[in-house]
Amino acid sequence: MDLNDIPLSDHLITALYAHTLVLTEPGDAKKGPIQPVATDEKKPAGNIQFLGKNNQNFVILVNYPDQLHLPDESFNFLGTVLKACQLNAADIAIVNLAHQDLSLQLILDQLSPKVILAFGTGHTLPGLPVAIQLVPAKTARFQYMQAPGLETLLQGGDAVKPQKKQLWEGLKQMLQL
Repeated sequence: MDLNDIPLSDHLITALYAHTLVLTEPGDAKKGPIQPVATDEKKPAGNIQFLGKNNQNFVILVNYPDQLHLPDESFNFLGTVLKACQLNAADIAIVNLAHQDLSLQLILDQLSPKVILAFGTGHTLPGLPVAIQLVPAKTARFQYMQAPGLETLLQGGDAVKPQKKQLWEGLKQMLQL
């Protein structure tokens, strides 16, 4: 997805330009400041919003209520993992479950994933198979792996090295590298 093609919600536009929006009608100043729209509600199912082009039918599920897709640090870490897998951002679809009311069937219908990688444990998508963390599972339509949250994998030190190694081994197995 090109930087110029990223969809912005009304709330995000209001937050970004709260002090720079220009009033177009003379009476608008009397109405008071524009109030942001509540973001606690998920968008109803429709076209799935995702980051990337999904060229390889590789879906990555994340849950960041305060981000449109995911934080820059997480995206950069994910980029290094993808590069090691000989993939790039155009090959995947990063879906933030926090802002969309999705089902597995909707993801299967719209994104046709061959691989689904879910980061974090607090946001299971109804219909996903039960899987042991960092152990690939295979269904008739796709491969799936549950991984720790990207924040966990971003931490330095020896404690997280085994998880990173398991993630790499699982991805190698799923992608046949």
